[in-house]
Amino acid sequence: MECQKCKKVLSKKGAHFMCQGSCQGTFHRSCVKGLAADMKAGKNRIYCNNCEDEGSDEEEVEEEVQDLEKILKDIQKKVSAIPGLKKHLDTIQQSISVLSDKYDTLLFEHEESKGKISKLEKTVANINNRCVYLEKYNIALEQKLQDAEQQSLKQNLEIVGVEYIPGEKLREIVTKIGDEIGVKSNDIEWVKRNIQAKKENKPSSIMVGFKPSGIESREEWLVNRRKLIELNSSVFTGGSATNKVYINENLTKATKTLLWNAKRQLKGTYKYIWVTNGKILAKKKDGDNTIWIRSEIELGQLSK
Repeated sequence: MECQKCKKVLSKKGAHFMCQGSCQGTFHRSCVKGLAADMKAGKNRIYCNNCEDEGSDEEEVEEEVQDLEKILKDIQKKVSAIPGLKKHLDTIQQSISVLSDKYDTLLFEHEESKGKISKLEKTVANINNRCVYLEKYNIALEQKLQDAEQQSLKQNLEIVGVEYIPGEKLREIVTKIGDEIGVKSNDIEWVKRNIQAKKENKPSSIMVGFKPSGIESREEWLVNRRKLIELNSSVFTGGSATNKVYINENLTKATKTLLWNAKRQLKGTYKYIWVTNGKILAKKKDGDNTIWIRSEIELGQLSK
């Protein structure tokens, strides 16, 4: 018997390697490559070098078959899930359809709302414009009423600072004041205390009304009122009070308030602030134009 590899005769007593592969050949142990190393490592070698390669190919084929079977199982598993996925997709599609309908409804309602909002904005703008107009109209009307009220007082004067003494004779006191400043009292129609305007710790003012024909006489009183600067209440009443006495135009409550605010707000900015014929006038300095302050709005503009 000869070696399948080297073709030399095999000894009858020697140890040989018999391949269990397809060749079923007998080999010298030295002719089987790697056999010694496998035996030393304790591995049980059953194939020769040629059959070992064939065995590897078979193993690879077997592994490929196993891989294919595994892939096939995965495919079958995934294919079996397709009906469920289709059902799930149908559900999703229905939900999307419902959402789409709702979105269309919302979009339509949104467009409707935009139209309504636009109309409301125009309505509000018209109302605002109307309110601004009415506000200006009311201010103008209020101004006319105040002017008319002030005009009704153009024949009156107000004397401030005269002490009240029980049993006083106002007519005589006013006549004394007129004599002191060099004006006549013949055109005076009535004299009375303004009880409603009494201030704390101060005597109420004396209101003096002139006849319709006594307008010029009233103006003389106003022109000469500065002559009272050195005189006080006791000169005219014989009382103990030494209040300074002033002659002013008879102003409405609104005009008095506006005058007081003007003096407070324009102090330091306007040199002159005074009243003539019920009109509050102001001037920043000598040589400037005179400004007529008609309302709190105009006063606010001047303050800025």
